[in-house]
Amino acid sequence: MNKYRIKKKVFSALKIFVLVLLAFIILFPFWQLIVSSMMQTNQIISYPPKFWPENGSFANYIEVLTMQDGVYLRWMFNSIFVATVNTIMVLLVASMAGYAFAKRNFPGKKILFTIVIATQIIPSVTTLIPLFLIVSKLGWVNTYKSLIFPGVANAFGVYMMTQFMKDIPDSLLEAAIIDGSSQYGVFFRIVMPITVPQLSLLAIFNFTGQWGSLTWPLITVNETAMKTIPLGIASMKDLNGTLTGGIMAASLISFIPLLIAFIFASDKFIEGMTLGAVKG
Repeated sequence: MNKYRIKKKVFSALKIFVLVLLAFIILFPFWQLIVSSMMQTNQIISYPPKFWPENGSFANYIEVLTMQDGVYLRWMFNSIFVATVNTIMVLLVASMAGYAFAKRNFPGKKILFTIVIATQIIPSVTTLIPLFLIVSKLGWVNTYKSLIFPGVANAFGVYMMTQFMKDIPDSLLEAAIIDGSSQYGVFFRIVMPITVPQLSLLAIFNFTGQWGSLTWPLITVNETAMKTIPLGIASMKDLNGTLTGGIMAASLISFIPLLIAFIFASDKFIEGMTLGAVKG
């Protein structure tokens, strides 16, 4: 019995050690980002590296926020606007398509669903040139349209919502129709509220992906005022020279909207992840 207790305590201590080690590995780069954002460039690149902001200040933050008449704030607005509008449209399209594939019968449904799923194996880089040609022909270069609409048809979102909506009882939908509700009423009044946790999960994934997107904005945007946060930060060294401290400060500020979005959606996000785990 004593040996069993000793083994249990050793195993528990080992688990705690591993968890602490993983937490340190995950959080240390973020801590280093905070430290570097409060130091000048010559301090950041000095050796040995510093892990505490000696004589640190908020000068980098002030410089970033006042850079070129507030261009950083414009980049922030661009990213918030593009990510928010794109996410709303993705949720609407994915949920409506998922409802159609899960609960409606129409000719070619299985073939069309297979094609949608098959598009996920196509590397996104192979569609960049065709997408840019389409956007260019439409005259959308250097506009919000080019940043929002190409990503609305999200195959992963359609697949995810289809799988979740298959578990909604058909009797519930039939009862609503018998009560006189239209198909749109069934969708917006019954299906959408039921799938809020899954929609929140998809929203977090999509918003995060849009927020950190660099390749597509790099191709379709070349005006400074239309850049998003990742593209703007990548171009900061061209605007004001090499400002490692400023880039660190800009990167840390860009994390704030993601943190706020996750805090507001965390409960539904965790619920959606849990439901997905139980379903799997």
